[in-house]
Amino acid sequence: MGDGRRRAGLAGLTALAVLGTVVTVGPLLAPQTAIAAESSDRSASGRALAQAAASGEQVEIPQERTEHETVFANPDGRTFTLRKSVVPVRVKKDDGGWTNPDATLVKRADGSVGPRAAAVDLSFSGGGDGKKLVTIAEDGRSVTLGWPGKLPAPRLEGTRAVYEDVRPDVNLILTATVEGFRQLLEVETLKAAKDPALASLTYAMDVEGLRVREGSAGSMEALDGNGNVVFRSPSARMWNSAGQARDGEGLSAQSLGAAPPGRHSGRCDPVRR
Repeated sequence: MGDGRRRAGLAGLTALAVLGTVVTVGPLLAPQTAIAAESSDRSASGRALAQAAASGEQVEIPQERTEHETVFANPDGRTFTLRKSVVPVRVKKDDGGWTNPDATLVKRADGSVGPRAAAVDLSFSGGGDGKKLVTIAEDGRSVTLGWPGKLPAPRLEGTRAVYEDVRPDVNLILTATVEGFRQLLEVETLKAAKDPALASLTYAMDVEGLRVREGSAGSMEALDGNGNVVFRSPSARMWNSAGQARDGEGLSAQSLGAAPPGRHSGRCDPVRR
């Protein structure tokens, strides 16, 4: 950066990030199953097969929609096509319908901040005592992180909530995604980097319906009663004005205080199975 400041970054929670896109096309049902579907004129799949055969074009079956999957009846009148995305192509609305994903942050009636339309329940603090810095939840299970101190009201910049000067010349930045969030500490000056309070940052944590397991190098997983990973946070990383750290150079959250001014970052993701 031109002013000579250097930056570094801290971690958040998210569902399992899947890399790449998979599209599966072809007969998804055995012949006898397809015939059964055709014989039931009242069934959604049966009606879609009949419509597809009559029109010569694929017909979507809305009842089979999920956040990641779309199912079509094929014009041959016997088979179906499943189109699967690695990121949500739609998310559920409160009324049970669907809407396009939108991680843009908005202020809510209860004073919190959250994305317009996300695949998980996500809320950021609107400022105050810091007890509920961020809560991420899915199917009644949740993880809440608390900031060790008071928080100013955030400045909203699209998907980012910027909490300025949570320590002198240190900004806390939360970024919403459709499936989780990223967290970043921006240390703006050398004086701020020498603040003893940055030598160790302890976040409060409250979980409902989950248990937390520490991984290697500062990573974390939240598991349900069957041992399935619901949320996952990778190791924190840091970098300065020269650029982001390369793979393998990430540091654990406990090491943040050793960094020069810069950015300390991490994220929290829900795990998709």
